[in-house]
Amino acid sequence: MEALSHDDLDDFLATAGDFLHADPVNHSVHLTGLDAAQAGRRPAVTLLSLHDKGNVVGAVTRMEGRPLHVAAMPVHAAPLVADVLRGEPIDEVTGTRDRVEAFRAQWREGGTETYHLRMYRLEDLVVPDVPGESRLATPADDDLVTEWWIRFVAELDRLPRHEAEQRATDSRWMSAGHVLWLVDGVPVSWAASTTPLIGMSRVGPVYTPPEHRRHGYGAAATAAVSKWAYGEGAEHVVLAADVANPTANSVYQGIGFRAFSDWSEYRWT
Repeated sequence: MEALSHDDLDDFLATAGDFLHADPVNHSVHLTGLDAAQAGRRPAVTLLSLHDKGNVVGAVTRMEGRPLHVAAMPVHAAPLVADVLRGEPIDEVTGTRDRVEAFRAQWREGGTETYHLRMYRLEDLVVPDVPGESRLATPADDDLVTEWWIRFVAELDRLPRHEAEQRATDSRWMSAGHVLWLVDGVPVSWAASTTPLIGMSRVGPVYTPPEHRRHGYGAAATAAVSKWAYGEGAEHVVLAADVANPTANSVYQGIGFRAFSDWSEYRWT
């Protein structure tokens, strides 16, 4: 096997683009990151294509400020990838759990798993019977969406507010649709989904303030933003849920999402 490092984004896409596009569900994070790089929103700092007997069999990418992403890396390529990247300032890796573990074992000792996520794909959408109605967020809702995004990050990552603000700001640029669920005109839940890319849209974040939880509003908002994604041309709608949160996993399964892989993020500090 051979690993080729690309300094030019167009060259990388010409080499590995078809391989990544052939499986937009499993390669969704690669694709959205590369789309951001093409749009000039976040530079690519690591672009590797993996070859075997003249065929592209894998890819590894890293966007500025983001973890190394190995979802498209064959497990057995981990020693080669680690050797090629040796010396680069990589302190986070993410992707399917088996690939993350393979790379982590080659990279260096120490560190910890910061996320264990279950990836779901929507099969048959079940719209929950929940009081209220949905609407797309407008520019007038930006302050609310930003505040709820910060709260989501703070809760998920157990971060103080100032760190959560930075992480939320770091993700706010993503091209997405935002749906609010309202009861008597009052927003009680919010869900976002990326603008469809190669037929794929990824739901998240989904946030309901504590005072409005356990009423099904998060499920209703998720179903509504999934319908938005389909209306925008998505063929596949996917999302990730924290394995440690059985309630969220149950909610997503209840509206038609089915698990297809486990993902991990590993960090060295």
